Amino acid sequence: MSTHTGVATTSVGVLEVVTLPTPTPGPDEVLVEARYAALIPFDGYQLNTGFALQPSDYPRVLGFAGSGTVKAGGSNVTDLEEGDRVATNNFPDTKNKAAQAFTLVPRYQVAKIPASLSLDQAATIPDNYTTAMYTVFGTPNLAFPVPSSLVSASAVPSRQAVDLSAPVLVYGAGASSGQYLVQAFRIAGCTTIFAVASSHHHDFLRTLGATACFDYRSPDVASQIRTAVASTAHGRIAVAVDVVASKASLTLLSAVLAAPPPGGGAPARLAILAPFKDGATVTNAPGSAMHFTFPAWLDALFADARAAVALLPVYTFRMHEDAFSREYIVPVLLPRLLALGAVRPNAVRLMQEGGILDRVRAGVELLSNNKVSGEKVVVDLRV
Repeated sequence: MSTHTGVATTSVGVLEVVTLPTPTPGPDEVLVEARYAALIPFDGYQLNTGFALQPSDYPRVLGFAGSGTVKAGGSNVTDLEEGDRVATNNFPDTKNKAAQAFTLVPRYQVAKIPASLSLDQAATIPDNYTTAMYTVFGTPNLAFPVPSSLVSASAVPSRQAVDLSAPVLVYGAGASSGQYLVQAFRIAGCTTIFAVASSHHHDFLRTLGATACFDYRSPDVASQIRTAVASTAHGRIAVAVDVVASKASLTLLSAVLAAPPPGGGAPARLAILAPFKDGATVTNAPGSAMHFTFPAWLDALFADARAAVALLPVYTFRMHEDAFSREYIVPVLLPRLLALGAVRPNAVRLMQEGGILDRVRAGVELLSNNKVSGEKVVVDLRV
């Protein structure tokens, strides 16, 4: 049996280079020779606390996105050839993860990339792009209508009309997923996009489509947002997404969204990216719990705003349950959007020093200590 190496957590707090069997792709799978692996805070959760892992899950290779070249495709994979350059969305199991020499990926999580896009840039895209597009266009999430310029009407389930001039807001817009959410709302056709992020991200976010930016560190940021919203023709936010999903971020959003809809209109929709954190940051403080279901404090925050706000949890790992999202978001829409220049990758924080284990460890430490802002941690997998 052929084998290859990867970087995995083998128990809580332990990171090692492990030897793994190199799989043969099934009918709808693609074997990719990995070149770069992208890390996210969730990698730190799993390494440092064993979050969402059972003893039988070890060893668990890290990396939720990556890039490389096609090594082999299954019998049903007729649109990819050996040597094609691809970006990959890498979950849920060890065989699917990115930080290894060969990764096995379902076809629906593979996107062919243009020659103009470098492989390290490509690795920044798939996971958070998928989260953003699934949040905006997927069901049971916000389910915005998909522009007819991207896919034929017959490919998209019927959707309720959305007023694209109504204000939408992204909290945590400077983060990787936040940047893609701003772009996803722009792709949807939204014309009023509010972005909440550190001030040093504001200029870049405007290039992605944000029409107004707010610094979450400002003591009166909630008042600033309410004033800006009041100046619009709609007078309230129609849709918001919280990328950070912490008690601190949701407390702010409860203050911003709690106003009742004028004339008994539809409530604002607040999409919240799981997991939900008791701490104040996306990395979560040591000892602070994380939840995959809404914690009691979240319900309490919005207890007085039941008529004003509808809370929508977003679970990206369930994307495959939505036929449109599974069949189109990565394999069809991503190559199309890249060709149009409608999606821009994140800035790359490239890990190249030392051996592969050193690179992965250094990347996880940066993420776990909240030392990454507006960038994607990408590990060079070359030995």
